[in-house]
Amino acid sequence: MKDMNPKTSSEFASLIKKATDFHGHLGPFLVIGVRIGSLAKRVLNTSASESSGFQVSAKLPLFTPFSCVIDGIQVTTQCTVGNQKLRVENSEAGISVLFKQQNSDKALEVRVNPEITKKLNDRFSEGASNEELAREIATLPEDKLFIMEKSKAH
Repeated sequence: MKDMNPKTSSEFASLIKKATDFHGHLGPFLVIGVRIGSLAKRVLNTSASESSGFQVSAKLPLFTPFSCVIDGIQVTTQCTVGNQKLRVENSEAGISVLFKQQNSDKALEVRVNPEITKKLNDRFSEGASNEELAREIATLPEDKLFIMEKSKAH
């Protein structure tokens, strides 16, 4: 599975800028959301216009900074709470996002590696800036950041 190289991808940089403008500031959990949405589109082989055919269910703690993931997903997939293609549930069990393609049996579940979440919380406690942590998340390899499971939708 080819990893999008955030350091050199102008498309990725453009998505981060768009998400930052939408969200109001740059932070690591916003970048996680952008990477989750981009990953789902790539793995499920979906173009930008087709990604609106997703149904997305996100389970995560519904408080900042975790909830910032939602804005990254909305910007990258065009699935929003408003158009009812994104359902959000409170969960204390980490961050898990399920993408189902409408008119298809393809599905992908992406979970954020709990070790990364813990590391981010520790780094916040140590005084690391949102921007510094966002850059780290942007360049972290997908296999370190996410746990993925591709399947058929139920």
